[in-house]
This record gives sequence, structure tokens and C-alpha cells, in this order.
Amino acid sequence: MKRKQIFLFCLVGAIFVGIFGALSHFFYEWSGENKIVGIFFPVNESTWEHLKLAIFPTIVYFAAGVFFVKNENYFVSFFVALFTPMLLIPAIFYFYTAIVGEPILAVDIATYFVSVAAAFVLCGLVLSRPPLAKAYRVAAVIGIALIVVCYMTFTVFPPKNFLFRDSVTGLYGFGQKG
Repeated sequence: MKRKQIFLFCLVGAIFVGIFGALSHFFYEWSGENKIVGIFFPVNESTWEHLKLAIFPTIVYFAAGVFFVKNENYFVSFFVALFTPMLLIPAIFYFYTAIVGEPILAVDIATYFVSVAAAFVLCGLVLSRPPLAKAYRVAAVIGIALIVVCYMTFTVFPPKNFLFRDSVTGLYGFGQKG
């Protein structure tokens, strides 16, 4: 895969995930609170549910890309693109709210887009490298599978942890009490 193709793949990915993810904030509500939709898209205002803004669109993008992108580092780049927002969004959110004392919507939105951009910059760096060892590729596939399992499970069976607590209602997942 040539640098220009990698750049285009990552640019389109960042735009797709950024826009689709931002719109997906409303899908659960627009669906009439359909629980199947809620498995894939945010059901409340918890940090975990907001990670879904990046998770599902990234999965969709890379699932489609597997048919077009020929690169031995593809699954490692997929894992990096999936995991980066999962680290950055909570880290930035809890860092800045610890300083200012409360969430600021514009900063939250910027955090999302910066995290998605960072994910695809790192994705491009991984795709640009010579082929990584098979152990990294296997670990990436296992990591992707674990993220998908957690992603699909934790809305229905949320851990009673601050990451999963709706900051507005104090409930977890589909409205479960703590």
C-alpha cells in the first residue's frame, strides 16, 4: 500500500468516523429507545456510552476496508484506531473536568474529534511500517475481539463503575440503578 493510499484511507476514515459517530449520539433516541440500537449506539450520558461514538463507526469502516486494503499491518492499525479514542476520550475528559470542575460541551465535542483524528494518524503510521511480527497481528485480533465483546456486553450488563454511570440520571446502561 502506497503512502498516498494510506493517507487517503486514514483521511476518509477520520471523516467517516467523525461524522457518523457524531450523528450516532442521537440514534438511540431517534429509534424510540430500541434496545438493539442501544447495543451499538449511546443510550445515556456515561463516559462508556460516549466511547461508542468512535467504536461502532470504526468497526464499520475497518470491516468494509478489509476487502480493499492489502496491508499486513491492517489488523494492528484497526486495533490502534479502535483503542486510541478509548484511551484519549476518558483521559482528556477527566483531566480537564478535574481542572475546571464541570464538563464543557464544546470541549467534549473537540475531545471526540481530536481523539478520532489521533486514532487515524496512528493508524497511518502503523500501515506505513514494514510488516510487523505475526505475534502483534494475533494480539491485535484478540484485542479487537475483546473490545467488541465488551462493547456489546457493557450496555446490557454495565459494571457499577463511574465510567458506566450516566452523569445526568445516575443510572447505568439501559437505566439500571447502581
